[in-house]
Amino acid sequence: MTRMLAVFESRDALLAAIASAKRQHLAIVTALVPTHDDEVLAAVGVPVSWAGRIACVGAIIGGLAGLLFPAWTVEQWPHVTVSGKPLLSWPTFLIISFETALLCAALAGIGAFLIGTWRSRRMAGPEGTALLHAARSLISDASSALLIACPSDRAHEAAASFEAHGAIKCHVL
Repeated sequence: MTRMLAVFESRDALLAAIASAKRQHLAIVTALVPTHDDEVLAAVGVPVSWAGRIACVGAIIGGLAGLLFPAWTVEQWPHVTVSGKPLLSWPTFLIISFETALLCAALAGIGAFLIGTWRSRRMAGPEGTALLHAARSLISDASSALLIACPSDRAHEAAASFEAHGAIKCHVL
């Protein structure tokens, strides 16, 4: 399989080239864009990250723990009363609950992010990581690029198709 990098100046040309690559049944490895673009990510087929959902679950667990642990502590030592205040003081427990919800959400989100990064690097392998570094050195900060894998005999056909859709240059990596 030959890896080919096509560089584009406009977002519309990149989207047209992605659609053309799908019609030609070429394997799209990735797209390199200067800014986050949901439409390009959806066209390439990048999976949605679970980090936000995992952080939300972490916040719910942390909030519940922030309510239950102080209540459990008060029930374990009921003879410790401060200034005659009630033992189960829910307004103060809400502050603890809020803080533990933030802490657990941050820890869960960081953990999900690190695991997702590790998994994507593992799937790409050392060859894929080196390939992306080489591809990034060939494009500027304002341009976009499409990295595909195609059979060697179809490389000229793919390059011609990308140039017809507005590619500035095509590199075989």
